[in-house]
Amino acid sequence: MVAMAERIAGTEEAFVELMNKKASELGLKNTNFKNCTGLDAENHYSSANDMALIAKELVKHDKILEFSGTYEDYIREGTDKSFWLVNTNKLVRFYQGVDGLKTGYTTTAGYCLTATAKKDGMRIITVVMNEPDSATRNSETTAMLDYGFNMYGMEQLLNKDNVLGKIKVDLGEKEYVEVVPKEEVNILNNKNSDKRNVTYKVELNNIKAPIAAGDTVGKINVIENNKTIMTVEVTVKENVDKVNIFISYLRNLKDIVIGNI
Repeated sequence: MVAMAERIAGTEEAFVELMNKKASELGLKNTNFKNCTGLDAENHYSSANDMALIAKELVKHDKILEFSGTYEDYIREGTDKSFWLVNTNKLVRFYQGVDGLKTGYTTTAGYCLTATAKKDGMRIITVVMNEPDSATRNSETTAMLDYGFNMYGMEQLLNKDNVLGKIKVDLGEKEYVEVVPKEEVNILNNKNSDKRNVTYKVELNNIKAPIAAGDTVGKINVIENNKTIMTVEVTVKENVDKVNIFISYLRNLKDIVIGNI
């Protein structure tokens, strides 16, 4: 971990600064990093809720789950330094749908596990901390996953390909561009209750070219009982470059002729 930190940021200290900056961006309220290893240190701490929020961000990256969901494999296979590596998260092998995420143990924190599993289109994240041993850590995680999958189901309100409308692009090569959610919008339903009555409202900003897919151009407010329960950012479906001066002149001339200006 230290070698990776030095490769990315130059020093471990600089990398830890980046970690704490990202923690702040994610809205973590009870996390402060003092090293990149996770080992016990003064004023180095986190909470179960914050670990879940970190996991929520990580699972957006498929490559992470490709690694954390592998139970065993060779490292440096084909070289004289190859060795067989086994995942410390045994649930990857023994619980259907588990594909991550991170185990841990220190004297102060005890046995910890931030796990994630996906079934029937629903992903659950669980966190246990300060367990007495790895067996208890696994059994408590299994119990939470069982409860979640037995009691709840996921309903998709919007996916990332759903076009929400078009937005005008000031000085854009294209005058209008389609907008889409940055991420899926899913609603959790209790299997023993009626489906929730949920709607959404899209709010778009005024934008100016150049604009790129991934840039935030507005938000979706998910509403239940006249209350916003979730907010998801909106982006453009494609990049839009700035228009050249000649095309801009012709557009202005057209607007003058038809009375828009």
